Amino acid sequence: MVPVDAGHLEKPALLRSPLDIGRHMPRDRHQKGFVEEVGKRTKKWKGHYYIYIQQPDGTERRAHRAIILGRKAGMKKWEAEQKLQAHIDKETGGANVRPSPAYTLKWFWEQRYKPLKEPTWKVSSRSRTVGFIENYVIAPFGESPLADLNRFALQTHLNKLAESFSHSVVSKFRVYAKAILDEALEQDFLAKNPARKLAMPETRKVCKRTVTPEEIAAIIGQLSTRDRLIVRMFLVLGLRPGELFVLRRNDKVPGRVRIDESVSPDRFIVEPKSEASTSYVWLPQALETELDFWLEAQEDKRPDAFIFPTRNNTPLNVCNYLNEVIKPAARRALKEAKARGQVPAGFLEGVNHQAFRRTCATYMQKHGTVKDVQAHLRHASATTTVGVYMQEIPASVRSAVEELDRVLSVPAAQSGAVN
Repeated sequence: MVPVDAGHLEKPALLRSPLDIGRHMPRDRHQKGFVEEVGKRTKKWKGHYYIYIQQPDGTERRAHRAIILGRKAGMKKWEAEQKLQAHIDKETGGANVRPSPAYTLKWFWEQRYKPLKEPTWKVSSRSRTVGFIENYVIAPFGESPLADLNRFALQTHLNKLAESFSHSVVSKFRVYAKAILDEALEQDFLAKNPARKLAMPETRKVCKRTVTPEEIAAIIGQLSTRDRLIVRMFLVLGLRPGELFVLRRNDKVPGRVRIDESVSPDRFIVEPKSEASTSYVWLPQALETELDFWLEAQEDKRPDAFIFPTRNNTPLNVCNYLNEVIKPAARRALKEAKARGQVPAGFLEGVNHQAFRRTCATYMQKHGTVKDVQAHLRHASATTTVGVYMQEIPASVRSAVEELDRVLSVPAAQSGAVN
C-alpha cells in the first residue's frame, strides 16, 4: 500500500472502526474473474474482473472492468477463461492494482522522490541535479499519470534528445528517469518500471575543443592584467573555474597553490568535485612571479581574502566570467583577425573553460607522462596516484608544468596585451 501523506494523522488501530481498518488492509490480488454468455443472435463470451485503484489518501477503490473475449461458436468456456486470465495479467501486471490518475510523475517527484533523495546529493551539484530533472524529465512527462508512462513514449523522447543534445544530457535523462521510476516501483506506485530497458541512442560526438597558441595570443591580447593572469592559470594549471575563483591568499604557498574549495554555479562554497581534486598544484616560477605582483597590488591583505574577488569581495561567478569576459574577448579578437585577412575555419569559436582545461592536458602530454597529466589535473580516475603525492609534487610534474608555462607563455608575450 502507498504510505499516507506527511501530515495526515491516522487514528490508532485500537480506536478505528473495523470498516476503517479494512480499507487499509492488504487484499489478495490474485483473481480469475468470471465469464458469461451474452448476445441474442450471436453468442459471445464476456469476461468480468476488477482492478484496485490507489487513492491519494492511501485507500483503494475497486473498479469493475469487462471485455468481450470472442464468439462462443469458436471458443470453449475454458478457453475464454484462459484468455480472460491472460488479459487480467497483462492489464494489471500481475498485481491487480494500479495508481490513481492523481499520481502523476510530477506529483511523485515533488512529494516522494525529491524529498527522499535531494538531501543525499552533494551540495555542490544539488541545484544542477534538481534543475536537470525538472527541465528534461518532469517538463515533458510531469503531467502524465504514472500508470500511463510506457517504454515507447520514453524511448521516443530519448531518441529525439539525441538528435540535438550531447551524450551527457541523453545519458542523464536515461539514468534519472530509470531511477525515479525504480523508486516508484519500490514504493508500490508501479507494477513495473517502463524505463528499465531504455536503449541508449547514438549521440553527437563529444566536444574535444582545444585552443591553439595563435588563439591564445589573440584572446590574451584583448584582456586586462587580471584576466590575462586568470587565463594563464586556466591554461597552465588546468584549474576548474570553480576552483580558481575561490582561491584565497593563504592558498598560495611557495611554488604551489592549494586546492581545497570550489564555488558552485549557485554561488555556494563547497568541497572540490571529488576527493582526488583536493590537492596542491605546482606553480611555475614565471607564473608565480606574476601572481605575486598581483597579490602585492591588492588592498585586501587578509589571509583568507579571495585572490580574484568581485567588488563585493565574493568569488567571481563562473557563468558571468565566461559570458562577460572570455566570449567577448574571443569575439573582439576574431573581428580583428578577419580585418587583417582570412582566418582558419572555427578560429576562436567555442572557447570556454573546458577548452582551456583540455588545452592544458593536450600540450602537457608532449612534455610529461600520462600519470603526470593525471596528477596535475587531479582527475578522479587517478585518485590513488594523487593520494600518493597529495602534499609532495613529483619532480617530473614540476618539470612538465614549467615547460608547459614556457610554451604557452610565448604567444602571450608576443601579443601586445592591453592593460
